[in-house]
Amino acid sequence: MRTVDLTLVGACGLYCGECEVYVAFSEGDLEKQEEIAESISRQFGAEVGPEQIICGGCRGPEEISFCAGCKIRPCATARGFATCAECDEMNDCETLGVFLGTDIGKAARRGLEEIRVLGVGEWLVRKGGGHP
Repeated sequence: MRTVDLTLVGACGLYCGECEVYVAFSEGDLEKQEEIAESISRQFGAEVGPEQIICGGCRGPEEISFCAGCKIRPCATARGFATCAECDEMNDCETLGVFLGTDIGKAARRGLEEIRVLGVGEWLVRKGGGHP
């Protein structure tokens, strides 16, 4: 049985290797970090600087987590789940609900549905973040 590295697997169903914040930070792409910060500032009317566009992945160090205030991962962890796909309450979950209605949340929902069908190991391999 192979071991699955969950470092870049969000409990919400997102794969960090496809996240522009994670990719820009991990590649040291300052221009992309500035672009993302400007976009977030425009969309949410909040001042976000490129120095805030940092992330070591959903399961990486909290001090460099873009989604440090995420309530989804602690909920899944408390229930003993790697992802919300394992939870029978996923479709009616208040913690996930609002997030899954957003643009990025729609991608997360697809991820969770794929994880339910494939299992997290195979899903990760298909995303390019795992080893067959």
